[in-house]
Amino acid sequence: MNDDIDALLTGKPLVAPPGFAARLTALAQATPQLQEQSRAFRPWQWAFLGAGASLGALQLCEFVFVAFVAAGAQ
Repeated sequence: MNDDIDALLTGKPLVAPPGFAARLTALAQATPQLQEQSRAFRPWQWAFLGAGASLGALQLCEFVFVAFVAAGAQ
């Protein structure tokens, strides 16, 4: 197994065929490109984002309140 790897590493490296870069560039220019959709948030996404932020803020307020009550109890 090690001999196979050594032979592979010491052998001639793979070379692209002649004109490969030009053919690839021409193919990329000839291929129709897909248009990306707008990354703007939709109204329902804003609603879920607001609901998640509200729940997070509520949990943070609960934590601070409980910590305040626990500190005041001592």
